[in-house]
Amino acid sequence: MDQAIVLKRSERQRLVRLAREADCGVEEILRDVLRDGFDYTEYKVKAVNEGLADLAAGRMLSLDDLKARIARRRADRGRSRRKAA
Repeated sequence: MDQAIVLKRSERQRLVRLAREADCGVEEILRDVLRDGFDYTEYKVKAVNEGLADLAAGRMLSLDDLKARIARRRADRGRSRRKAA
């Protein structure tokens, strides 16, 4: 059953802007907005675009580098907990 969705002018403009920023169609982004709301969808689109910009600028870590950083942080936390005890 098809139902019409009535949006305020400001909501339509927000939807069109989000679709442009997400590089997709209004219908595609509308599904996200209906599921998650405007605020979260805007946050998500912004975060994805920032991540893509980081990749394009070469600001990334390999999986092995990430695992090594996590291991170092865990080891440092373990040492600081032992000192506190």
